[in-house]
Amino acid sequence: MDGRASFSDLPRAVQVQLAGIGPLLLGAVVGFMLGESETGYWVLTGLSLVGGLAGGLDHPELRAAAARGVVAGSFFGLGIVAAHEISGDAALVTVPSPLVLLVPIAAAGGAVLGTIGGLLRARGG
Repeated sequence: MDGRASFSDLPRAVQVQLAGIGPLLLGAVVGFMLGESETGYWVLTGLSLVGGLAGGLDHPELRAAAARGVVAGSFFGLGIVAAHEISGDAALVTVPSPLVLLVPIAAAGGAVLGTIGGLLRARGG
């Protein structure tokens, strides 16, 4: 352990917000942007990558960092799918078909980003 605070030290309500509600809401905004602005979609998706890395920095163990990434990525992908379906707009960027495949893709991406964040923490980053 490196002496820094970790995700497990946070109150449960804060953990739920950081790993679930926040990614779900960002995903919803990205999902609406999917049918409104290609640039907006990519900018927000890039922001989500930063969030995935930052989330991994909260974990001293790589397994926990990856697990959080899976959870957050799943919620992020679910937000995209739900909001895009609600909007009814045509996607302006290429997305998987059926769109629900975006959920496991985002979960896998979240695991990778969380792990990288955990590795950065372990290296002192």
